[in-house]
Amino acid sequence: MNRIRVLSYNVRYDNRHDGHDAWYARRDGVADVVRFHRPDVVAFQEPLPDQRADLRERLPEYDLLGRGRKRDDGGEGCPIGVRTDRWRVIDDGTFWLSETPAEPSTDWDAAHPRIASWVRIRPREGTDGSVAPADSPFLVVNTHFDHVSARARRESARLLRERIPELAAAGGTDRATDAVAGPGEGAGRVPQVLVGDFNCTAGSDPHRILTGAEPRMDRESADDTGDEPGDGTSDEHGDATADAPDERADDTLRDAAATADVRHGPRTSLTDFSRVIDDRRIDHVLVSSNVDAEAFATLADRDDRGRYPSDHLPVLARLRL
Repeated sequence: MNRIRVLSYNVRYDNRHDGHDAWYARRDGVADVVRFHRPDVVAFQEPLPDQRADLRERLPEYDLLGRGRKRDDGGEGCPIGVRTDRWRVIDDGTFWLSETPAEPSTDWDAAHPRIASWVRIRPREGTDGSVAPADSPFLVVNTHFDHVSARARRESARLLRERIPELAAAGGTDRATDAVAGPGEGAGRVPQVLVGDFNCTAGSDPHRILTGAEPRMDRESADDTGDEPGDGTSDEHGDATADAPDERADDTLRDAAATADVRHGPRTSLTDFSRVIDDRRIDHVLVSSNVDAEAFATLADRDDRGRYPSDHLPVLARLRL
């Protein structure tokens, strides 16, 4: 079996009001978490341009791809880092979670523009048996849903459910060789992973849309938020009782936390930098039906100050292709 490790980490934007938890005090701790766990792919949420530059400087073994959500490439991004010693990038891109995804835009009452960045990668020739054969592509999509609008979260989930199979089936130009990769693999055979901060827990409407269960739609705020306390309502289903995906649907995904053979760490992904906030896992790893989750972990690593390096805990999935 072939394996890949994917880590998702909301590193919190550089907020000048964070005091002793400002980015300059946390950036080494964030990088240390990634270096220690050494994922094949790391997906970040929220870093501003200067933060993305800091991450590139501290993680030179990763090719960090992705742009900011503003028209000038500014603002928060959802960059994806790919380990260059094990993988090469075939293609990558960013689209907006809106009715006009090809251009910077905001829709569905979202408070900010929201994006999804993606990479299609292949193993490098000569790697050991812990990765897939050299001709096997792999798609990773990284996103961050709006924290205010329940409608935006639902519509963003619907857009991703439509776009991810299209990205998996599409060809592209291999950046290393300029060779054109044809669409012959097909979406059903290309392993797909969606990660990010969904600003809602498992069992919420966006999560149910992505995993093939019908959204409840019995109240406007069914998909509770997580980043902003007081926005939305708590999801009564929580993390442990999310419905199983509809396995008949080829374009649905499965929650790695729910299907993993081994699960480790807190059942939440939010902190206030000093303690975890219970029952608020809003950071997710979803995988296509041809990907098995061997293990899922929420990483509660603290930095050398004894504090969490972000107001989110990173989540790590060990996947078998």
